[in-house]
Amino acid sequence: MTDALRTDFASLLNIQRAVVVGASERGPGHTLLQNLSTHGGEVIGVHPTREQAAGHRCVPNIKDVPFKPDVVAIALGARTIVPALDEAIAAGHRVFAIPGLGAEAAGEEGDSARAAVRERLNAADAVCVGINCMGIAVPERPSPYMGTVGPGFRDGGVAAIVGSGSIAEALLALGPRIGFRNVVSIGAETSRDAADWLAFHVEDERTRAIGLFLEAVRRPVAFRAALERASDAGKPVVVLKVGRSEVAARNAMAHTGAIVGSDRSFDALCRSYGAIRVDDYGDWLEQLEVLGTPRRPRGLRTVLLTNSGGEAELVADVSDAAGMPLMTLPTDLAAEIDAAWPFHGVHNPIDYWAFGEPEEIVPDLVRRCAEHPEVDNVVINIDQSWRFSNGERENAEDACTTMADVALATDTFCAVLSTAVSDPSDTAVLNAVRGGVPVLIGAGMGMRAIARAAQWRPTKPEAPAPWDKPVCPELEREAGHLAEADAKIVLGRYGVRAPRELRAANPAEARAAAEEINATVVVKVDGPAHKEKYGGVILGCTDPDRAAAAAEQIGAPVLVCEEIRGGTEVLCGLVRDPLYGPVVVVGVGGSWAEAFGDTARAALGPISQADAERLVRSVQPLQQRLAESEITIVAETLVALGCVAHDFPRVSEIDVNPLVIRDGTGVALDGLIVLSD
Repeated sequence: MTDALRTDFASLLNIQRAVVVGASERGPGHTLLQNLSTHGGEVIGVHPTREQAAGHRCVPNIKDVPFKPDVVAIALGARTIVPALDEAIAAGHRVFAIPGLGAEAAGEEGDSARAAVRERLNAADAVCVGINCMGIAVPERPSPYMGTVGPGFRDGGVAAIVGSGSIAEALLALGPRIGFRNVVSIGAETSRDAADWLAFHVEDERTRAIGLFLEAVRRPVAFRAALERASDAGKPVVVLKVGRSEVAARNAMAHTGAIVGSDRSFDALCRSYGAIRVDDYGDWLEQLEVLGTPRRPRGLRTVLLTNSGGEAELVADVSDAAGMPLMTLPTDLAAEIDAAWPFHGVHNPIDYWAFGEPEEIVPDLVRRCAEHPEVDNVVINIDQSWRFSNGERENAEDACTTMADVALATDTFCAVLSTAVSDPSDTAVLNAVRGGVPVLIGAGMGMRAIARAAQWRPTKPEAPAPWDKPVCPELEREAGHLAEADAKIVLGRYGVRAPRELRAANPAEARAAAEEINATVVVKVDGPAHKEKYGGVILGCTDPDRAAAAAEQIGAPVLVCEEIRGGTEVLCGLVRDPLYGPVVVVGVGGSWAEAFGDTARAALGPISQADAERLVRSVQPLQQRLAESEITIVAETLVALGCVAHDFPRVSEIDVNPLVIRDGTGVALDGLIVLSD
């Protein structure tokens, strides 16, 4: 595959005529016939001996099909699929769905068939869903899908691109909660991959939000380009990626390399283009439900209504943790509610239990809150379950109707939240869907989804300001690490300041260096990183004689550096990821760098000053300790590291740890640069 994006999938979403090669009375051939003949689809089977299968006409060869199909679905095994594909391509067909050739085609025969199918499809530049997939399901349209298309699978604005057949089946079994543009199970991504499908749905006018369930990114450059198109189009992408290997942490010399790993590099890619990254299927689902509705949260100012004090406190807690603390009710709104209902001091969340009959108080409160200009979102927390009885299910269904009515009348974002994780009744969901209101399951998942949607904005990395590439002969050497002094010389040419330091070949030169610096010094081995761990650093040499003794103890040559104490220690680093390129990293520095690695944040490099400052602010311990002017200094260092990596592609790792921020300056106490082959 090249890095070009191919978006030639339109015919798969509007199938009218189809062929099933391998038509049968049971198994995949039977299911494909059924799913392609629904909603007015015309389908014909291909079978060498059958005249009919599952009530549909069969012909012995694909060249005997009397019409040109929109898709050719092939339900054959490893022994017969390649000749059948050759015949279809020879007959001029270029759009395929091939669910098979997965685990059932094991061994050499299966491997040979998979390789041959891939070769044929790519040589013909054919569009293919699969191999080893469930196919594609489109609501209310004929679908080349090998699984069950449930009766609640309804039309909407969410496109789901999934690398797991079981996840595709789970989505189609959701009932009416989410309206789908389509669900595509991409399988082995033989001739088209997730990047192509993502780019297609960016261009598709009916798609509002795109969900990706990925096991791998096969073409990182193309995937990045597709994310950029999504950002340009203002379409949110929600990503759940499984299989978090630490590829980039292989034998890393730098703290940065140990912290980053390929998953954090992927996270940096998502962050750079505004893709919403989630860690669990439930969060992915609720996020897609919120973003798939016709209106989105206007901001973070949220009012919660509930009929349970304990659940109100729970939702308030999770909302606060999600970065969307429940607002204080505006004074005039609180006074208006108190005048209408006997709260005697209403506050948010509004627990309306026992203050009025639900069918009266709920519509009134929701309307008053939604109409107020200072309220962005109205959420009602009322547990949903199709198992409820004794009027509870009816109350929940009525609340869904109320929220839909108010959303349509005010255009305010309204949502129904259930603390419980039971399935709501279809009636409740359809009542809410009428007004574009999501019915969310789980307090934490639901409020996180609303908060992320409220804060989402299209994002693209800014280009850094132009700079002049300096001459760096230190980088024209064999692979491996540079000595610390040489690394600091290179970084200094890019504006990263180091302490006063001198090289010394023997104890006498160390004494002279300390005299010249005329301050307390540190004596280090003139070599690579992590010297302190191996006894290669002696601190607190307060006079030249102690510096000479330290050089004698360590073993020359040494580096004699001005000792700097105090300030805030920051890790600034860079790793060249094998898939995503240079990744800059910022976090807590010094000996705590790896211990606090989970708070570090990464972004693609090179990075602009503005993006770097935002990255620094995203590290909570640094945001709390650094002044704005100090954030600027750290960001300038990250910009410099990105420039080094851009100018010198052999640079695979850079560590500035720690960068000490003190007295309005930043000083790199230690520096490491690693060169690749």
